[in-house]
Formats: sequence, C-alpha cells, structure tokens
Amino acid sequence: MDRLRVSLIRSMWLFLVCGLGYTTVGVHDFLAGGLSAADPAWWGAWLVEPCFAGVLITVLRWEAEMLARGVATAYKAVHRLKHLLLASTLIMNVWSALAPATGSPSAGSVFVHIVIPLVVYLVAEVIPHMQSACVQARDRLAPVAASASSASPSPVPSAVATSPVPVSAASSAGLSESMRSKLAAVHRDAAGAGRAVTAHEIAERLRVPLHYATRLLSEPPSVPS
Repeated sequence: MDRLRVSLIRSMWLFLVCGLGYTTVGVHDFLAGGLSAADPAWWGAWLVEPCFAGVLITVLRWEAEMLARGVATAYKAVHRLKHLLLASTLIMNVWSALAPATGSPSAGSVFVHIVIPLVVYLVAEVIPHMQSACVQARDRLAPVAASASSASPSPVPSAVATSPVPVSAASSAGLSESMRSKLAAVHRDAAGAGRAVTAHEIAERLRVPLHYATRLLSEPPSVPS
C-alpha cells in the first residue's frame, strides 16, 4: 500500500508541476506582454507564478501530512489562501489569452488558459485526500496482516544436534535424576500451556537424540524421587 501511495502521489505532483509550468507562461505574458527582455521587469515577471506555486506546494505538503496523521486542516485561512492563488493565476492566464500582446485571441487559447489553472487547483485539492485515504487503507490492512502472520504455523524446528547420551535401555528409568527432573518439567510446562509434548522439546531440553526422545515421549512421565 505504501508503494502504491508513493507512486500515485509522485504522479500527481508531476502533473501539478507541469500544469504550473504552463500557467507560468500565461502569467508572464499578462505582466510583461508589452515589455522587452532589456527591461528588468520582464525578467521579474517570470518569478511571480513560481512564487505562487511555491506557496501552494508548501501548503499542500503541510495539508497532506496533517491529513495522513488524522489531523483536521479545515481552516478558513487555508482555503482562502488556495482560492486566492487560484483566482490570481486564473485571471492572469485568461486575460493574457483574451488580450494577447501580439495577434488576435483564439478560442482554443482561451479555453486552455481557463481549463489548465482549474485542473491545477483541483489536483492541488485531490493530493491531500489521496494521501489520507491511502494511509487509512494501510492502517486498516495492518491488523489483518498481523493476525494472518500470527495464525500461520511456525516452522517445525530441525532436529537438535546433540551428542549421544549413553543409555542402557529406551526407558526413562535409565535416565539420571537430573534428566528425569528435566523430563518431568517438560511435561509440566506443556500441561500448563494446554498442549501436548513433542519429541523435539524433549530432545532439546534433555539434549538427547531425536529417536530416543521419541521413545521417551511414548512413556508416561516419571516423577523424580
């Protein structure tokens, strides 16, 4: 889910930057349509829309992070700021298309200069909600994944490599006092946990070969004297 979220957000940011790049040209034409490149104001006009875009991107990043953590961002000042940035960009782009410095206006140019700022604004509104929805989906799936992993059977431990213990017979009667105590402890621990004793447990606790532990498992535990 996190990979999908990162991929979606990066794609939306890419489209947002492309749209802001287009609106930058419209804002420049609006501010410096009758100026030449020798005028400092002509160069300064290129900075207006990147300034607006920088403010918008900063607000969007803050809003996305807050929504992803469940913090409300429904502040009037935030909405007013975004609306002001949209209105300024939209007006300057439409005006430059309706009254171009050279040539006559065209319907296609006016339409594009209206649609692209609106798309940029809507993308800016959607990004925080996409971030929040993806985080909520991840948090909902986390308990399900955790329960599934806990319910999966644990791997059967491999046979414990132990040195052979010399025994005279395959019986707990041939065990020493300490090993009989360990064998009884294995049975007590399993009974307290409400499960059956396994040969692997006996082999690990008593450090005996697995085939010998299997034989001990078939006998009732003897209580050490």
